[in-house]
Amino acid sequence: MSLNRSLDRFFSEIRREAKRNPDFADRLDAALRAHASRRDVDEAAIAAGDEPEAEVAAAVEAAAKPSSKPKPAPAPSAKAAAPAINPVGILQKGGEDALEEALISQNRDALLALVEEHNLDPSGEADRLDREALQAHVVAQAKKRVERDRKLFDY
Repeated sequence: MSLNRSLDRFFSEIRREAKRNPDFADRLDAALRAHASRRDVDEAAIAAGDEPEAEVAAAVEAAAKPSSKPKPAPAPSAKAAAPAINPVGILQKGGEDALEEALISQNRDALLALVEEHNLDPSGEADRLDREALQAHVVAQAKKRVERDRKLFDY
């Protein structure tokens, strides 16, 4: 079975369960509302999916209705956008020097956003680091991830 067909079946099951089970629908809604995307997506891109227009219109209408449930607080907008850097990819292709060269031009806020974007702070210590230590932290975590992937795919 193709990936698209599998995904269609998967999401159809989620839609059916959400219609049948209000608790599941509430949990799904809460999970989707809690997701703070960094991307600005216009309404046309959202509506351009493969869903029939009636379902899209119903979803937009349902989202526009006021809810009795409290909404989570919006994510703070003062955070810097993560730079378009894939630390693991750069480390694998160009080595440690290439990664350090890519990171050297980034300020502390951009490095923090990069750490958050790529989940490179398992211990929660990145907020306390200065710019140089944060750069070293990104390099060290990228090395760990490369090593983990090497072991994972070594078969």
